[in-house]
Amino acid sequence: MVKRKVISTEEVLNFKDKIMLKGVKVRLVPPKKEYIDRFQKWMNDLEITQHLTVFRPITKEMQKDWYDSMIKSENNILFSIVVSDDDNNEKLIGNCDIDVDWKNRVGSCGIVIGEKEYHGKGYGTEAMKLLVEYGFTTLNLNRIDLEAHSFNSRALQSYMKVGFKKEVIRRHAVYINGVYHDSIVLSILRDEWQRNK
Repeated sequence: MVKRKVISTEEVLNFKDKIMLKGVKVRLVPPKKEYIDRFQKWMNDLEITQHLTVFRPITKEMQKDWYDSMIKSENNILFSIVVSDDDNNEKLIGNCDIDVDWKNRVGSCGIVIGEKEYHGKGYGTEAMKLLVEYGFTTLNLNRIDLEAHSFNSRALQSYMKVGFKKEVIRRHAVYINGVYHDSIVLSILRDEWQRNK
């Protein structure tokens, strides 16, 4: 039996020219250590984290530990989402990732657009399209899934534009601002993506 080497995020992201994914509005690039302060800012903004699983203050040391663990992970592939500003400089606006179950060829993904002025303008949708394409064409996944809070209608619309389908409703699975909300699992299969691209 041939043992397959599982590649780490660090190894994947070392192939910068091959891995950087370009869309019309956004690019998915390897994360950088200098982004850690911005990541921490987003993770301490309640308006951003109400849509995530983060629920306590994040210190710079905690954010650095998270970054280091993501970079070294054999299963999680992290991208930073960047745009070009007016001077054609790279501007960080968010992150997205795929956590891969290599045996079953399933990826669970997530995304955050941390810069609020980029919300609701199609940046997250395009980033998710690039991430899904990468999951199916480069990682050879068969299924990609994600989870969203029921009150996050903007995200749900975005995911369905990409081709995700609602699969499971987890009733009262999240507690936000004193209220229980449903959590919705969505998924897209490789053959569905191929038919619709």
